[in-house]
Amino acid sequence: MKRKFIMMSVLIPGLKQPGNDIDVHLKSLVDDLLLLWKEEGVRVWDAHGEENFNLRALIFVTINDWPALSNLSGQSNKGYRACTHCLDETDSMYLKHCRKIVYIGHRRFLPIKHPLRKKHAHYGGKTDNRTKPKHRCGKTIFEMVKDVKVVFGKGPGSRSVQSEDDRAPLWKKKGIF
Repeated sequence: MKRKFIMMSVLIPGLKQPGNDIDVHLKSLVDDLLLLWKEEGVRVWDAHGEENFNLRALIFVTINDWPALSNLSGQSNKGYRACTHCLDETDSMYLKHCRKIVYIGHRRFLPIKHPLRKKHAHYGGKTDNRTKPKHRCGKTIFEMVKDVKVVFGKGPGSRSVQSEDDRAPLWKKKGIF
């Protein structure tokens, strides 16, 4: 992770973010990465060593802000089910006076015997005995997004498929990565 080996591949400045249309900008990058990730890689010439070698590459990490996380992953980051850990098990409620959605029920991430789980006076008169949401592996996430259809661009028809309860879509698209 030395500075000289880090490359910024995309920075899109401007007044309006591309939203889900970021995939249009990233398509050529992803195509190149798929070519470089293959078993054999790409044969290139090393001028310093004066020999050919197989070049391979991957994306190790991305650093983005909260809206960009949503645009890259395809997961909704607003609405009733925006918790990236809880996914469809998110507890949320709408506060009508301040017109905000708040996320509640995160005492379940505490250890089972933690004293805050029993403090029912502070949490609507209830103790929380639930376990934390189950970890979802890549196959499970793929099953959640495989049928999501999205039309890129602005205008009619560009919204993603709604979830079963129509409160908010859990996924807006399949992430390009």
